[in-house]
Amino acid sequence: MGKISYTLGRIKKMRFNAAFDTVKRVSLRSGKPRAFVLLDIVWCGLRYSAGYMDYDVFKMERTNGKQRKTFITRGVNNNFVKMLNDVNYRHYFQNKDEFNTAFSDFIGREWMLVHAEKGKEFEVWLGDKTVVIAKPRAGMCGKGIQKLYTKDFANTAELFEYILHSDCELAEECLLQHPHLNEMYPHSINTTRIVTVYKDGKTKVICAYLRIGNGGRHVDNFNSGGIITRVDIETGKLMFVAVDKAGITYSEHPETLTAIKGFEIPLWSSCLDLALRAAAVIPQIGLVGWDIAVTPNGPVIVEGNEFPGHDIYQMPPHTPDNYGLLPLFNEAIYGKK
Repeated sequence: MGKISYTLGRIKKMRFNAAFDTVKRVSLRSGKPRAFVLLDIVWCGLRYSAGYMDYDVFKMERTNGKQRKTFITRGVNNNFVKMLNDVNYRHYFQNKDEFNTAFSDFIGREWMLVHAEKGKEFEVWLGDKTVVIAKPRAGMCGKGIQKLYTKDFANTAELFEYILHSDCELAEECLLQHPHLNEMYPHSINTTRIVTVYKDGKTKVICAYLRIGNGGRHVDNFNSGGIITRVDIETGKLMFVAVDKAGITYSEHPETLTAIKGFEIPLWSSCLDLALRAAAVIPQIGLVGWDIAVTPNGPVIVEGNEFPGHDIYQMPPHTPDNYGLLPLFNEAIYGKK
């Protein structure tokens, strides 16, 4: 009992310290007194279900009450997930093997579970593949994912043992990216997060964001060093500059120098169609953020997120009028803004 109390105490202290750091950071960038910022953060928590991280990331100090009402905050997002996504079906999205099985018609790649007794099966599965993606069975934000080259291992058995002891339970075929997206960043699959709502037998795409790898990393996740920007769902063109978790903006990719605003995602109508069809497979999960890759043979689903992160929705460079996306969600879910 003592250890539990100590751990809870440490967590509370860490949260308090993080919250106070937020107050100092916002005060510095806005020029507003710390006491004012603290009270405003508390007010936004009570009035708009916004955590202190929401306040910081969305720069809510620049907004008024009318604008704040339009933001999808942590509390609002949690309520949407609770309302639309049955907890009894979330495991299909939380465990990658179950997801790959349920959405086998949409993923466009071979995969297998790696267990100690499957060495021979792995050898057959590997065949002439030169690259393998190893993943934890349950993981988030791209953490633990490894891109492994067969040339770096003495033989298939050594590669198998490495995966077996690396906290990765899945081996997947490495997807090839459409050449046009390689122009943006070739070291990762740059996926498009397409958010859908399935309700009363109807599916609607609400918004979309291109997630772009950066810094030589082989993942594009926003929380793992990637950059993001919003996609116009009508045209598939990028609407704004990209931004990273630290709030740094990019008018062009820092490595490839490809212009970001106006860049068009290839095969866009097929990407939308794929998300709409996938959303109907497990209707008990009504709100999903689909991560879609475009290959030379067409779009495929990398994964689906039954608890899509709301942090990417309303980054300041993508909300120049200081209004959030809540009206779009309300229209799709309730039929009204």
